Amino acid sequence: MIPTELKMEDLSGLKKLQPTLILNLVFAQGDRNISRRTALNRRLYIRLLDKSVDEYNEARELIVAQISEGQRSSEEMTKDGRHIYMFKFVDHMENCISSVRRILRFLDILKGNQDGLTFSRTVRKHIESLTSSIVDVRNTLEHMDERIQNDIIQENEPVMLKILDTQDGITIASQSLTFSVLSDLIKKLHEIGQGMAGWRKSDNKCEGKHA
Repeated sequence: MIPTELKMEDLSGLKKLQPTLILNLVFAQGDRNISRRTALNRRLYIRLLDKSVDEYNEARELIVAQISEGQRSSEEMTKDGRHIYMFKFVDHMENCISSVRRILRFLDILKGNQDGLTFSRTVRKHIESLTSSIVDVRNTLEHMDERIQNDIIQENEPVMLKILDTQDGITIASQSLTFSVLSDLIKKLHEIGQGMAGWRKSDNKCEGKHA
């Protein structure tokens, strides 16, 4: 489907967290007195968070470009041809979903750390309430080959991500994910990430700051 409306929240205001983490590690010895496992899991959480925000915003910009493309005159299209940006949108959205799913795994691991790194229960509960649809979509993406071979995919169900008819999310096979759920989840993961990036063991907890 070629979009005619933009229903993705702009997340370009979410700051990069890897620079904060690097400054913490270099100048505040942020890895001191914590296990190597916790340190490495934190680094990957932060890296994937920055990546997921980038992929989300890239996907959003491609919808913006596609809408602008539809507003070009017929003369311009005849002269320059028609551009389809939605193929790249699918790539970036798939990358975003996969990255967010990996972040959720690292969060589960970090919740069980023995180094004193703790997280706001309220934020964690909010995150848990948002995860089911993204996990379902990611699993469908990852195991599409099995679903096809086992005749699970129904007639007319898409085998690659596509925009919902309502234009407020994406769908694949029988699964769907709204942009609002995805953006809310990323913002909550970023909220935790802000506190995590600057955390040292002496801080005792990692509440996060509002993005």
